Amino acid sequence: MNKKTKTKNIILFTVLCLGSLFVVVPFVWMILSSFKSIDEFYLMPPKILPREFSMDNFNELFKRANFGKYYVNSLFVTTIQVLLNIVIVTLAGYGFAKYEFPGKDFIFTVILSTTMIPWVATIIPLYIMTYKVGAVDTYFGLVFPGIADAFSIFLAKNFMTTIPTALIEAARIDGAGEFKIFGRLILPLTKPIISVITINKFISSWNAFQWPLLVVSSDEIRTLPLAIAKFSSQYNDAYNLKMASATLAIIPVLIVYIAFQKYFVSGISLSGIKE
Repeated sequence: MNKKTKTKNIILFTVLCLGSLFVVVPFVWMILSSFKSIDEFYLMPPKILPREFSMDNFNELFKRANFGKYYVNSLFVTTIQVLLNIVIVTLAGYGFAKYEFPGKDFIFTVILSTTMIPWVATIIPLYIMTYKVGAVDTYFGLVFPGIADAFSIFLAKNFMTTIPTALIEAARIDGAGEFKIFGRLILPLTKPIISVITINKFISSWNAFQWPLLVVSSDEIRTLPLAIAKFSSQYNDAYNLKMASATLAIIPVLIVYIAFQKYFVSGISLSGIKE
């Protein structure tokens, strides 16, 4: 390694470290602050570590704001959306990648073109449809609009195109049915892209705010982002409880990412392979 290359590597490493600090420091500060008492937020200069690690803030959240119910609601809605999204997206991707039928290219183009439409532009039509079927302020109204998305279909289709058709034909010759081929052959080979789709969908569903804000009016099915927003407006100066609620909100996202990180990077790289 020559001197010029070594210098470039040092500069690149320094820039990456500084960029990482901008991301990690607020994240660590939030977690540590969730264990602080309210008076510690007014100390000058500020202290990173709490005087004493206490779970009082978390206990207060579940007592005062009933966070347990909102947490269960968000987990239920997110889990249903993720599971249905995986089923619909993988089946659609497999159909577009490995089957020939009239209008296939046109239908796929129409689906893909919907990714160019901003989400906010679809809110009013979605709400009108939800209202007409009587699904406002119901779990169905919360879940249904998010059970599939065009970009995930695009990712699944691109990935499944790379699977050799000869493998599928061999399975058919051996007498395997289409659903058996899909379940036993295709799904195990698509774990990387399923992981990418799962993480993306889980994050978008777990953090969803605009749609739940529009269709939810009762406290019974209120999701966690709505609960945090309501809590923040009611207890404007309760910084310790705000930090605790934010910390609780990121736990499921971290668990999902850690569980699927083995396939995440490979799924992103392989999904970009062209036909």
